[in-house]
Amino acid sequence: MSSASQTKSGSPSSTGVRFATPSSSTAGFFQAAPNVQSQYDDDIAFQRAIRFFLPDQQREELAPELSTFSKLVLAPKITTWINDAEHNSPYVKHWDSWGKRRDVLITSEGWRNLQALGIQEGIVAIPYDNERGVYSRVHQFAKYHLWAGSAAWVNCPSLMVDGVASLLRLHLSKPALEGRERDVLRSAYDKLTSRDPSIAWTTGQWMTERAGGSDVSQTETLATYDPAAQPDAEITAVDGHPLGPWRLDGFKWFSSATDADMVVMLARTKKGISTFYAPMRKTVRESEQDILGHETELNGISIQRLKNKLGTRALPTAELVLNDTRAYLIGEEGRGTKEIATVLNIARIHNGFTAIGLWGRGLSVVRAFGRARNVGEKPLLDKTAYVTTLAKMHVEYRANVFFNYFVAGLLGVVEQEQIQVFRSVVGGAAVEIGSMGRVPGLRDAQMAEHLLRLLTPALKGVTAKTAIAGLAECMECLGGVGYLENDDQIFNIARLYRDANVLPIWEGTTDMMAHDVLRVVFGKTKVQVLRAMRDWVQASTEGKAFAAQKNTIRKWWNNWESWMESVEKGEAEMRARVVMERLVDVVQGILLIADAESDDDTVAQDVLDCWLMERLFDRGPGGEGAGSTSWKAEYARNLRVVYGEGVSTASRARL
Repeated sequence: MSSASQTKSGSPSSTGVRFATPSSSTAGFFQAAPNVQSQYDDDIAFQRAIRFFLPDQQREELAPELSTFSKLVLAPKITTWINDAEHNSPYVKHWDSWGKRRDVLITSEGWRNLQALGIQEGIVAIPYDNERGVYSRVHQFAKYHLWAGSAAWVNCPSLMVDGVASLLRLHLSKPALEGRERDVLRSAYDKLTSRDPSIAWTTGQWMTERAGGSDVSQTETLATYDPAAQPDAEITAVDGHPLGPWRLDGFKWFSSATDADMVVMLARTKKGISTFYAPMRKTVRESEQDILGHETELNGISIQRLKNKLGTRALPTAELVLNDTRAYLIGEEGRGTKEIATVLNIARIHNGFTAIGLWGRGLSVVRAFGRARNVGEKPLLDKTAYVTTLAKMHVEYRANVFFNYFVAGLLGVVEQEQIQVFRSVVGGAAVEIGSMGRVPGLRDAQMAEHLLRLLTPALKGVTAKTAIAGLAECMECLGGVGYLENDDQIFNIARLYRDANVLPIWEGTTDMMAHDVLRVVFGKTKVQVLRAMRDWVQASTEGKAFAAQKNTIRKWWNNWESWMESVEKGEAEMRARVVMERLVDVVQGILLIADAESDDDTVAQDVLDCWLMERLFDRGPGGEGAGSTSWKAEYARNLRVVYGEGVSTASRARL
């Protein structure tokens, strides 16, 4: 090769031999597909969270299950099901060939297969089996974390099943619940918590109406106690139980999981907003059945239309007309808002894990792309600005991951007493494993209950927004390919991004979550909740290790508490989001310190340092803290944050 065809470095010039042949659809450069690894093997935040929140024995026992599942969710058959669910959206066949209205909802085979897999894997059943006591929720949500990126949104019915099962368990624990109502609710509970897809049920949870959105006080659906108008004994629910004595009439504006087997919904009685259970379908009289096999029909429900949404396309979300829908009252008449809160609180924790599940999958793709991609003749990971962006995302992601598992751990502690009561009433062995679990700084179940009530809306409010921003960065990291709706679903960050955009809206907007935090702080239990939070902060920041960082977090908490005790409620409401975000800073800071303090892991300390610097210093060129370390040391640290200690294999040029 002549010297004229080479650059000074010895590589071919832009007019050299390398580019003598034009590219075509079959010739030229093709990017090798990034090797996306399972999150169990590659997601450091996931690894650290289960190490921190599960004791060694529990973690070792669960390792084969979590490892196998993390690989299964990336398997070709799963991506085929995702494709089918995404490309074959649900639709409604309103009429049969002879003009009879049927409202048959058609979902894809991929959707149904994903639904069945989630049921088999215990995505809902794990905490109800409760085989690991207080660790059962961490077990469940670890699988959920791995599952969300591949679930094509069958996790929406899962979260409603979880919340409704928790509500039914609460009422079944009351010996006063007797007769037909107990039999009906017990049958529904057993189906909701089953791992057998052939008998397991899913449920809808219908609150939203045109007048109110999340404001359920505007509910226009009316409930009338009318046992005399029940259908004859030949018409029953599909599980053989009689239809309920209440008649519900109204219109539901956003109703997800329209393919469910049952529904829990709000309706207005003479005493106020109340909660009801209704089977989705009822049997048809034998004389009215036809050759097409129509043995059941909707229980006074008609599907007006399905919603056309930005994301969650495989999930059937409908407008529903209720006309003599037969139902059972759950709990006390007029206390429906309190009853449904049990469902909402569970749903909001699922919302947080959906956020980190989608974002974590996007980051898995980005890490794989960083390993595989060259820019010109050099690895992409030699681009220091790119690695800085990756590190910032991974730091925020880890803070969100630990926050989620902390709240899951609180839930695991809080619900144990109720589980034991339930089993004493309906039968079943009591399980006591770890009274306070591995939740740092936790004194007792009452403290856990107060923290859970305060932090659940904050979890949903903050993690939903950060996941959207994080997935937007993930798309950008892949350039144009990141923006594509790929049928190679492993790489389809665009799908994850559009699906994530429902998270700040679903089960209450961000402002609503911030106001819910204020409802706790200014509510009847204000003194107890703030004392619990204060005691937790104090207990979690004791000790000499990381003393400066702990002192910073204590100052943040003291400033937050002092401001909340002196501010007018109106001003607090105006600044509600900031109030919520600063509270989350305190919690995440404590958790990242606890992680770094738990061993000598260099990356955990790097993450803590990076997280604090983003909040303490102006990180612009020349800003405070900008020159605290050399740029080469900072670059090396950023690589460790993204890829762990084995970064020497990721970038050859600088390390």
